Amino acid sequence: MAEKKNTENKEEKFIVEDAFVRIEEIIKALEEPETKLSNAMELYKEGVILSEKCRDNLEGVEKEIKILNTEEE
Repeated sequence: MAEKKNTENKEEKFIVEDAFVRIEEIIKALEEPETKLSNAMELYKEGVILSEKCRDNLEGVEKEIKILNTEEE
């Protein structure tokens, strides 16, 4: 049970701006010629996951804004 709660807390603490910073770091690492293929694949996967989380988060914010705007009318 405690493990599930920790997972939920991590999801609640997702910060889009932090994810953007990490994605930028990943891009820089992928652009480095010294990055090994296996490491590049792991970085790529991490970047995809982060970008999906960012998209989901931003879509949620957009929905909230639309709801607030319709409530004001």
